[in-house]
Amino acid sequence: MSAAVAPAPARAGRSGRAWRIWRIIPLYQTIAYRGRFFLAPFMLGVQVYIYYLLWTAVYAGRGPVAGLDVDQAVGYATLAILIGRIRWTNRMVSKDSLPQRTREGTIIYWFLRPISPGRYYMFRAIGDMGYGAAWALLGYLVVLATGVVRPPASAAVGAVFAVSLVLGQMILYYLGQLVDLATFWLVSNTGLTRMYGFVQDLLSGVFVPLWFLPGWLLTTASVLPFAATINDPISLYVGRIPLSDAPATLVRELCWVVALAVLTKFVWSRAARRVTSQGG
Repeated sequence: MSAAVAPAPARAGRSGRAWRIWRIIPLYQTIAYRGRFFLAPFMLGVQVYIYYLLWTAVYAGRGPVAGLDVDQAVGYATLAILIGRIRWTNRMVSKDSLPQRTREGTIIYWFLRPISPGRYYMFRAIGDMGYGAAWALLGYLVVLATGVVRPPASAAVGAVFAVSLVLGQMILYYLGQLVDLATFWLVSNTGLTRMYGFVQDLLSGVFVPLWFLPGWLLTTASVLPFAATINDPISLYVGRIPLSDAPATLVRELCWVVALAVLTKFVWSRAARRVTSQGG
């Protein structure tokens, strides 16, 4: 029995190197799926270009609509696409994803490692989001250089946007984690994942700026965490939310981060009691 347990120093050493887990998704995307590595920027460029044509056509010969002029609308739509792609990578192709492991029954190995499954999930997500963020940053530099998106109005606006963006990505991280954790109760969360992706894009402002939504839908979006993930950071960037309202916006995002972090920790504790293998 004692031989099966690694000595404390060895286990501590392995746990200390756990941060290298972040490399799983970037390596998976660039080595195992090289076609996607080259296809992703092409698809992103096409989508940005189509949205640029769409919004310039909508605003042709018009002044500001819903509080946005044509430059703000184009900037909003372009940034929404770029930010929305930070978690664009298809994590389901990885055989080490939480839903895949749960369906196979091999999720038990996540609970036997020297680090907790929640921490392992976090490091994987950091790599996932970092990979997507690299493409988003590259795209941002391109649209900034080509004049599709204007730079922030001031350094203060840029700083507030950056903080809001990080908080928004943390909210997305916890929301996505909750969807993945639902696999412990649903066995397969494919349907839930698709529904979540649609709702997230709709209520966060990826499809269309939230101010163009019907009043009841805009109200729904404002009381849910989705708007804080993409709409709020971009609204600060383009000036739809004035800098004077930035503190309240950041506090609201921070509250969602804390609330979702507590909820996620609780769900992990409940999920650990439901580790099962499909089919026996």
